[in-house]
Amino acid sequence: MTIDEKLMTGILNREKQALSDLYDRYHRIIWNIARQSGSDPSVCEQLVAQVFRTVWTEPQNFQQNRKLLALLIDCCRSHSAAATIKKCY
Repeated sequence: MTIDEKLMTGILNREKQALSDLYDRYHRIIWNIARQSGSDPSVCEQLVAQVFRTVWTEPQNFQQNRKLLALLIDCCRSHSAAATIKKCY
């Protein structure tokens, strides 16, 4: 079992430490992805928080046959796109 699989198993079992460890492992990468969309630092922080909140509330969506990092990046981009759409209206 990989580290990511162990962390996601912990999150599925509602272990807050597993979420904390996952955050420590990937938050910088997710922040950089958010920054690429041209967001200012405070928006990047909000996007990172949304991604990890989504992992906690919908962990089953991160149990696919893809690498966890790819799923986190997709989640970040989805939240970023949604935030951009909201700004337009």
